[in-house]
Amino acid sequence: DRHDPRAHELGADSLGSRTRRAKLSSEVQPDADIVGYAFLGRFGPAPLTLSTRLCMTPQEFARLEDYAEAIVRKLQLPPCPDILASMGRELAREHPDVQRIAVEASKDVSSSATLLKTVNSAWYGLANKARSVHQAIAYLGLERTSLLMAGLLLRNVFPSTRRQAMASFWEASTQLSLTLAFYANVLGRADRDEMHTFGLFRDAGSAVLIQRFEDYDPAAIAADGHFGPSLTELEQARYGTDHAVIGAVLARDWALPETMCEAILWHHADFVLDMEARPIADPAVEMVALGVLGDRAIERYRGVAQTEASNHVLDAALRTLALDARRHADFENEALALLRGIAGQPQPTLRLASLTLH
Repeated sequence: DRHDPRAHELGADSLGSRTRRAKLSSEVQPDADIVGYAFLGRFGPAPLTLSTRLCMTPQEFARLEDYAEAIVRKLQLPPCPDILASMGRELAREHPDVQRIAVEASKDVSSSATLLKTVNSAWYGLANKARSVHQAIAYLGLERTSLLMAGLLLRNVFPSTRRQAMASFWEASTQLSLTLAFYANVLGRADRDEMHTFGLFRDAGSAVLIQRFEDYDPAAIAADGHFGPSLTELEQARYGTDHAVIGAVLARDWALPETMCEAILWHHADFVLDMEARPIADPAVEMVALGVLGDRAIERYRGVAQTEASNHVLDAALRTLALDARRHADFENEALALLRGIAGQPQPTLRLASLTLH
């Protein structure tokens, strides 16, 4: 079976982070054909037998992974903004200093204003409004503040352009982030703010490809493969990598939680929902499952017809989340009402005149 979990577990404890080990190749080719496959475990019929793959050493897998990451690095991913790097350093301390982060955030009037506006919005429903950045961070906590800032800053490094593909990317990411936050809230299976950030970052690899390649349009590519190869397969064939791999590397660079990095990397590998011995943490699998629910709601909102395959994936997601079909139908109708309500509404962003990149 090309999805045998043992193929993913090889070398998991060797050389590098767990995220880089999350997907090991199900289709290991000679050097000329290696590009982009080191992270991946979801493409095409595997020409090599499982026994052949099991003979590969952790060092050989590490070499493939390093090669694949080198391909991604050539795309010149946006570096981690300095404020996020500062937050990451504080979060790594035994006793993080909220005041230090507040001072850093307050240095830019735009970032301070956007943070306060977001915290004081109906989204959080504070009884007493935060009057300073320090109060806002004290309410949210450093981890949530970091997630919020990451999502806002992502809009800054991938601004809307004249290209319809980027506008469509932000429309889809906004819909997904709000839908996932809704599901996290009503199901109580994940943190609402974390799922909102996951929704913004999950497909951020597409924004990188849109900036890098004039001919890249995920909607058009997906249409090309409607009855054949998947979007990520077609991306691999054309660009040597895919948006899931790129997004996972970007998320790791931006110091997002490990669970989120794993979920981004695996979000097209929905076969993981049916695995008994899962190669990634259960919270990451739940994020993938919630993403399936979000995609389903958005497809219904857009009038996209469901297929037998998409229904199978939905059933697997519902089992993962221990959610019965009737409750899901009720929640999905609420999600559709949410999507109709936000149509055309502007979303917050950070426009930093003095944005410093780390």
